[in-house]
Amino acid sequence: MLNKINNIKKNTYIMQIVTLMSGTLIAQVITLAFIPIISRLYTPAEFGIYSSFFAIVSILGLVSSLKYDQAIMLPKSDKNAQALVYVSVLITLGMVSLVTIGILLFYNFFIDYFKGQSYLVWLIPFGVLALGFLQIINAYSSRQQFYGKIATVKVANALTISGFQSLSKYIFGFNGLVLGRLFANALSFFLLLKYHLQKQTLQLSSLSKRRLLVNVKRHKNFPKYQSLTVFLNSISQNLPILLFASLYSHEVAGLYALAARVLPVPSRLIGKSVREVYYQKAAKMHANNKNIFQLYKKTTLGLIKIYTVPFLIILFLGPYLFGFIFGERWVISGNFAQILIFWTFMGFINTPSIMTYSILGIQKLQLYIEILSLFLRFISIFIGFYFFNSFWVSIILFAIVSMLSNIVIITIIYLRLKPQQEFIGDHE
Repeated sequence: MLNKINNIKKNTYIMQIVTLMSGTLIAQVITLAFIPIISRLYTPAEFGIYSSFFAIVSILGLVSSLKYDQAIMLPKSDKNAQALVYVSVLITLGMVSLVTIGILLFYNFFIDYFKGQSYLVWLIPFGVLALGFLQIINAYSSRQQFYGKIATVKVANALTISGFQSLSKYIFGFNGLVLGRLFANALSFFLLLKYHLQKQTLQLSSLSKRRLLVNVKRHKNFPKYQSLTVFLNSISQNLPILLFASLYSHEVAGLYALAARVLPVPSRLIGKSVREVYYQKAAKMHANNKNIFQLYKKTTLGLIKIYTVPFLIILFLGPYLFGFIFGERWVISGNFAQILIFWTFMGFINTPSIMTYSILGIQKLQLYIEILSLFLRFISIFIGFYFFNSFWVSIILFAIVSMLSNIVIITIIYLRLKPQQEFIGDHE
C-alpha cells in the first residue's frame, strides 16, 4: 500500500491532477453546501433570470479572446506564450467594446428579456470582461504549472460566490445572485495576476509587435475554427435556458438550470482538472512527436469509471434527492436530472477528446460537428414547443441529440489516434 502511494507521489502527471482536484473538490463542497440554502432563499424564477444572465455572459465571454487563450499552452518558448497572453487581453478588450455597442443597439430587447431590470443589462459587458480575463490568466497559470495557486483561487472563488449570494438575500433582502458571481470572478483574476507579478512570469521586455503578429498568424486556427466551435458549443449548452425563458417561463428555465448546475459537479470537480493537466501533458508530448494514444485512452477510461456511480444515483433517485436537498419546489429539477444524466455522462468522458482536437489541429472538423449539433439541438427544443407545447418533450429530445453529438466527438478522436498506436506497436 505504501509503495503504491509512493509511486503515485512520484508520478508528476497524477500529482498535478490531484493538486487541481483538491482545490476543485473543496470549491465544489462549498458550492454544494450552500446550494440548499440558496435554493430556499431564491425562487426558481429568480434563479432562472440569474442563469439566463450568465448564459449570455458565458456565450460571449468564452470566445472574448477568440480562443487565443487556448493557444497559450502550445509554444515551446515562454516569450511566445507571453505574447499570446497580451494578444488575448487586447482582443478581449475589443470584444467587450463590441458587446457594449450591441447592448446600446438592442437595449429594448434586453430590457424585455430581463423583465425591466436595467442594471443586469449593463452588467453584461463587465461579466464578459471578468470571464475573459480569468480564462487568460488561468491558461497561463496552467502553463507555468501553478496548480497549487489555481486550486487556492478556486476555493476563494467558491467562498465568495456562495457567501455573497446567501448573505445578500438573508441579511439585506436583495438579490445578490449575479453580483456575487461577478465579484468572485474579478477577485479570482486579480489574485492570479498578483501571483504572476510576484513570480515575474509576465515580462514586457521581450514583447514586440513582430512577436505578437508572428504568434497571431501561427495560431490562426484558434480564431478561425476554435473560437467559432466554442461559441457554437456554448450556445448549444446554454440554449435550453435561453429558450425556456423565452418560450415557456423564467421559472422553467430556473428549474432546468438547477439540474444543469448540479449534474456537472463531477465534471467541474474532476473533468476540468483532468482537461488542464491532460492538455498540458498531451500538447507537450505531441510537440515532441510522441504518441498520445495511451494517455488519451487511459484518461478517458478513468473518467468512465469515475462517473458510473453518480450516473446510477441520479438515474434512480433524482427527484427524491432534489426534493430532499433543495426543497419541495425543486422536485421537477430532479426529474429533469434523470433525463439529462445520459448527456452529462457522455459530456464528462469526452473531456480528453475535446482537447485533442486542438492538439491535432483539426478544429475545422470539430467546428462542423458543433454546427450540426447546434442546429439539431435548436430543432429538438423547437419541436417540443411548436408541436407539443411541452418542455418535457423539448428536454428529452435535447438530451438525446446532445448525447449522440458527444459520442461522435469521442469516436472520431479514438479512430484518429488508434492507427498511430497500432503502427508503433507493429514496429516495436
